[in-house]
Amino acid sequence: MGLDGFWGDGLLRDKPSREKDARVDELLPPAGGIDPPPARAVLFDRIHGGWIGRCLGAHAARRESSAGVAGDRSDAVDRAVLSLRVLESYGPGFTSAQVGGLWLLTLPFLRPFAAEQAAYLRLLDGELPPTTAGDGSGSDGSGEAMMRADMYGYVAPGDPRRAARLARKDAVVSHGGEGMYAAMWCAALAAAAFTARDAAQAVGVSLRHVPVESRVSRVVRDVLVAYARGWAWDDGVAEVGRGSGSDDRHDASGYAGLIAAGLLWGDADPVRQIGLTVRGGWDVHATAPLVGSIAGVLHGAEAGWPAEASTRIETALPGESVCALGELARRTLAVSGTESPLM
Repeated sequence: MGLDGFWGDGLLRDKPSREKDARVDELLPPAGGIDPPPARAVLFDRIHGGWIGRCLGAHAARRESSAGVAGDRSDAVDRAVLSLRVLESYGPGFTSAQVGGLWLLTLPFLRPFAAEQAAYLRLLDGELPPTTAGDGSGSDGSGEAMMRADMYGYVAPGDPRRAARLARKDAVVSHGGEGMYAAMWCAALAAAAFTARDAAQAVGVSLRHVPVESRVSRVVRDVLVAYARGWAWDDGVAEVGRGSGSDDRHDASGYAGLIAAGLLWGDADPVRQIGLTVRGGWDVHATAPLVGSIAGVLHGAEAGWPAEASTRIETALPGESVCALGELARRTLAVSGTESPLM
């Protein structure tokens, strides 16, 4: 039985998600203007840089932690390729139920994290998003959905509100509340990075696309203020811990604050931005690849990446066992709403 038969017309309806979207939209500040995306060749370079940075961040996280995954793969890279598959399969009009369906077809069950596993089991029981999110343990306030989110910024360069809405459709499969807001923020940050003059501007713009009263917004704002006041790096990281108010190193607002801090204090050097983020702690297997992704978008593929920067990456997804980063960049450009990919 195909997924259409499994869920009836739920793959296309997505009505509960649309109703939740309307409630979240009421909480958002004004979006601001939409910037035109970079020229096609520049856009490809920025997308390619994002993939390089993501993989370098994953490499730095593996080197830091003996608890890393085996081989040359990363959960954060797997999630980015999964989001790319969503866009390739269904286009930007995808529904949350279609995301869940693709999980069942492509995401190995033992790979998901806590909130994703709870959602996976509910999907198997025939539930539809957003009722698949949350298991009562608070895990839907974790930062897992952020690893699936920045790809939506890649396909909405200069349009952070659109990126946040795409990421929200994906995030509600497994997350609500702060976990969902963090995914929206991450996508908006990636979209803003394509047209921002620097990391500080990109982080500032990203805050327009999450609720002002959310913990994610408050923590990132506090980090921006600390940076503007000239605080030292260690003090900035301490501010993230205070602002998140959580000892959980998978907390979404903590992820967001540390990612913002790494980008800001990294002084426009993508390798330093990744290195500081790894030093900052939390779950480096999530934060370091995400900082690398945004840094790569800001600086491009010709940023003078170190020799250990990957040109290929392994994933756990069927049909994607080994991926060339240049090819992933071309596939991403092809679904970005611009002209056909470079040949």
